[in-house]
Amino acid sequence: MSNSRTKNTIFNFTTSIGGQLLTMIMQFVVRTVFINTLGKSYLGIGGLFSNILSMLSLTELGVGSAILFKLYQPIADGNTRRIATLMRFYKNVYRIIGAAVAVLGLCLIPFLPHLIKDYDKLIALNLNAAFIFVLYLAKSISSYVFFAYKSAIIKANQKEYLINLISYIFTFSASVIQIVLLLVYPKFELYVTVMILQILLQNVFVARMANKLYPYINNKNAERIEKKEIKEVLKDCSALFLYRINGVVAKATDNIVISTFIGIEMVGMYSNYYVFYTTIHTLFSKIFGAVSHSLGNLHTTHDFEHEYSVFECVMLISAILGGTAFVGISVVADEFVLRWIGSDWLIPQPFAILMGLELYTLAIRTALGKYRTTMGLFQQAKFRPIAGMLINLILSVALVRSWGICGVLVGTVAMDWLTYMWYDPIVIHQHGFGHKEYVFRYYKKFLLYFFTSVAVGAADMFICSNFFTGHGWLSVIIHAIICGITVPGVLLLITFKTNEGKYVRNLALKEIKIVKKKIFRR
Repeated sequence: MSNSRTKNTIFNFTTSIGGQLLTMIMQFVVRTVFINTLGKSYLGIGGLFSNILSMLSLTELGVGSAILFKLYQPIADGNTRRIATLMRFYKNVYRIIGAAVAVLGLCLIPFLPHLIKDYDKLIALNLNAAFIFVLYLAKSISSYVFFAYKSAIIKANQKEYLINLISYIFTFSASVIQIVLLLVYPKFELYVTVMILQILLQNVFVARMANKLYPYINNKNAERIEKKEIKEVLKDCSALFLYRINGVVAKATDNIVISTFIGIEMVGMYSNYYVFYTTIHTLFSKIFGAVSHSLGNLHTTHDFEHEYSVFECVMLISAILGGTAFVGISVVADEFVLRWIGSDWLIPQPFAILMGLELYTLAIRTALGKYRTTMGLFQQAKFRPIAGMLINLILSVALVRSWGICGVLVGTVAMDWLTYMWYDPIVIHQHGFGHKEYVFRYYKKFLLYFFTSVAVGAADMFICSNFFTGHGWLSVIIHAIICGITVPGVLLLITFKTNEGKYVRNLALKEIKIVKKKIFRR
């Protein structure tokens, strides 16, 4: 059983990371063709509508996560009747959610002229914004209907790699079709229609796989879930919803604020940089998600010294990942965009630096969030996400008038630093570890890692601005390698004698040896 869980975890992790690389490459190819055939306005409206509808996904209230958690025990017990009951409930809830998203989305159509500053320009381009919004709404609804709920049983059985493989096949196929259509018949409506068909067909294939692997989920005589348990699920969802609303609204409001106060073309320019954010964000989630179950098991041992030493190792790793992303985006992002699609798409500094800082806080926040979740610490900080959302919205609206798009990012970064970055460590140390006094030890190391990354970033920016320039993509690659080596190298150097430094260094050396053996074994 243990070997099976390990094998499934490895498959889940490998397919996630490998597929993410493929997805990232296809994203850049499709976006390049899109920009050259349709332009900024279309790109901007696509980004805006996606973010508006991501806010409507809040109606899901975390039900998916709550049901997924409830499936684990009956699966372990082999209780197929209980599983069928939960899946029936899940199906009915998702139908209600899909209907709610449809109604709320249609109610937003009259407000589109107020959300898009350049609405008249879209009319001049013969672009029917309302119709395109309906297409994006259909895409969003597709995530909840046509058997979408059946993916839960596969995930709960630790076979998410099967869903990943199907997803990558459909993503690749849809990307190829979109590229061909954009080159032959560049119509935005067709571009969005392909995305809708991709989701619908993917849901059907996943559902057929679920039916084949677990036929008992289609038991028409499945019992109805009791009202008492429905209340318990909704109680769990309330805490999950508060965290979810912060994550969704924080990024969704960015595009809405930019569109309302600056213009739809700036949303398009922002979306090109946002590809870096989403790719790195997904990578962080995969890395920390892969170890979350181990952290949860470790917490049950109540061995504080060992658990805290692991915590310090994880925080060093998060600082290395976040610091590398921070410096890499700050130094290389503008150069990459310049070579990729030209100077017309550049957003002046300090935009890239602020996005890099946002990614640094994201790495730390993701690591802290995994610890908080595996320790079951939901209620202790459940109102903090609301405070963060208000800070982000107020500062973004206040600063966008004077600082433009950079003001919007300042609001997002301020949200993290004024809520998550200082408060989550207190919650984890006090309620998770039971040693609140250790939080000052954490703060000291956090500041050391952060200011080291800032110093390395300043040095890298000077080097990359004055050396190895003027060689096209070769310069971009060299500068990216410099950032990718210097940040981890310096952080491991300053932690050379610490336990966490030794652990991370030995882990890196072990992985290098494994790779070398695989390469040179023949």
